Amino acid sequence: MIRRARAGFTLVELLVVMAITVILLGLIFGPMIQGFNLTNRARIQVLAQDTARQVMEATQRELANGVFVFDNSNQPINFWLPGPNAGDPPIVMQIPFGMVDLVPPARVNDQNTQLTASEIDPTTGLAINRGEVALPLAPGRVIVRMWLGLRNNASMRDTSLNMDRPINVYQNFYEDRRNVDFDDHNPFILYRAVVSPYTVGGKVDTRLFHTAANSPNIPILNDPNFFYDNSVAVQPNDPTVTSNAVPGWKDLNGDGQVNISENWRAIARPVVPLDRADMVQVERDENRRPLYFTYTGNNGTQIGMRIRPLVTFQPTYVGNDAGSPNRLSDPGNEAGSAAPTTYVETHGHWTTPFNLYVFRSRLNDPMLRYFYWDGVSSSVMNYQLDTANGDLTATPANFNPNNPYVTPASPPQIMFGVDTRRGVVNFAFPHTISQTAPYQPATFSPSEANNNRSVEEAAGRTPLRYISLERLDPGLNPNGPSPLSFIPNVRIVPGSEIVTGPDMRPGPNYGREIAYTRVPRSQVDNLGPNEYVINNEDRTNILDPNEIGMKRGTIIFRSLPGAEYNLPETYVDANGVSQPAAPIKVSYQIQNNLPSDVVKTDYLTRSLMTFTLGVRLYEPNSGQPQQVNLTQKIQVRNLQR
Repeated sequence: MIRRARAGFTLVELLVVMAITVILLGLIFGPMIQGFNLTNRARIQVLAQDTARQVMEATQRELANGVFVFDNSNQPINFWLPGPNAGDPPIVMQIPFGMVDLVPPARVNDQNTQLTASEIDPTTGLAINRGEVALPLAPGRVIVRMWLGLRNNASMRDTSLNMDRPINVYQNFYEDRRNVDFDDHNPFILYRAVVSPYTVGGKVDTRLFHTAANSPNIPILNDPNFFYDNSVAVQPNDPTVTSNAVPGWKDLNGDGQVNISENWRAIARPVVPLDRADMVQVERDENRRPLYFTYTGNNGTQIGMRIRPLVTFQPTYVGNDAGSPNRLSDPGNEAGSAAPTTYVETHGHWTTPFNLYVFRSRLNDPMLRYFYWDGVSSSVMNYQLDTANGDLTATPANFNPNNPYVTPASPPQIMFGVDTRRGVVNFAFPHTISQTAPYQPATFSPSEANNNRSVEEAAGRTPLRYISLERLDPGLNPNGPSPLSFIPNVRIVPGSEIVTGPDMRPGPNYGREIAYTRVPRSQVDNLGPNEYVINNEDRTNILDPNEIGMKRGTIIFRSLPGAEYNLPETYVDANGVSQPAAPIKVSYQIQNNLPSDVVKTDYLTRSLMTFTLGVRLYEPNSGQPQQVNLTQKIQVRNLQR
């Protein structure tokens, strides 16, 4: 009997076909999926590049146009970070150069009083359409602030309602998927805000800023925790402000109160994508957990995370900048080798502290002597370095540029002041630097000048009518000795003196005060009335050490023989009554630097800001980061020196 065959596939055949199908699908779709992933990463890379370029261009334009940039070298910003172990309290680190404040130039509509309320930004009190930049340039009424802050800044514990909610600290889901849920993803973002520290009515905007207890009208701008401050915002005492909440406020922490941090978040605008950006880089171990370290802080030993911000706003470092002297000679004032009174550095707007060196010896001398000041210490230091054996000695130079006052008990080895805004080191000071208030000019009786001629003639020296700024009349100068008598290397700044005295010319003004005129020393034998000659420093051709006419600080008047050439000692007023003649008064400046001194400075300048930008974006599926780094030195061209 012939059996009927049945059609079908065996189990082995089905398994073989399925295996071949899986292999074919893998060969087909594997490259396709990889291609999709590569395309996504390329798209994120392009997005990171575009974001970095746009942020750099906008920030460069804004900084370059700034009229004033605040010193952020001592203005760190708080970074709230998780503790090293689960359940540990959060830690806070203060990161420098993570924030910058600048004042943009004023615009034409900033002062326009004809604008209606609908045309005014309620956050800043300025016009929504501010118009073009007003010329000539003037500081605007707002502050542009850029900073690094957490995506969710409602991270401070609030105990007003006995709430026990966790603190929202830095977490990166893409970097540590094992330990961080996506809902806890809280990276650092770059923010920008335009804010006015004052309301329209001129009050401090306490919705955003605190004020000092002793200065209620001055806002505290350098608050490192401003973005996380959970204290209740205060409504300004201004009828134009109707609430303690800024427009757009949301109750982020659910406490039913308006917190300062929530007001800041309402006006803050992120300049990078919120969903996939992280503007910091954290060192991690093999398990992707952050690495920590210990350091000594204000509260003893503290724990910190190894975290590096990808965005910094840093004043540019300028090192070994040699100051340019304003002069090396002054022939117009008969000073052939005059010491410069000022040295101008390349840039102004320094941050504090800085390193200022005044070298008094050549750099190849066996004993190197120089003066040093950091801008904050209470005294300039005098250093002497033995270049042969490396021995260094340091002694105070007895001068504090922040409090320029000198006494005979502590004669200053050098005197200078620093104008950090202009970048100028100034060596000239008024002679009243040794006086206590009230300050007054060096004052002499005309009879003293007349008597001095007789004294010099009797001593066999050149008979001169003179006064000496080194020898003040104690009866007329109760504020102490002349600085010319105890400051080493001191000299009068050429051309700085102002001399007044009794009018020597016959007439209605005879004996009354008038300004005298300085003439060249070559005319000392032909001086006329109301003229004088002054010695800025000791004359080099002194033969007789007692020859006062050659000493520094000597002012010589007309010295012809005869009482008719004396300085007036009295005059007759309109009522015919004899009155004492006007005294001789001299105001002048002094300096004690030397013509050979060399000034060099290391400083950070805010007129040239270094903006470092790192944009780090993550591809959501793979978690692969794509990072673009840019650095630009930006010349802040509108800063006034």
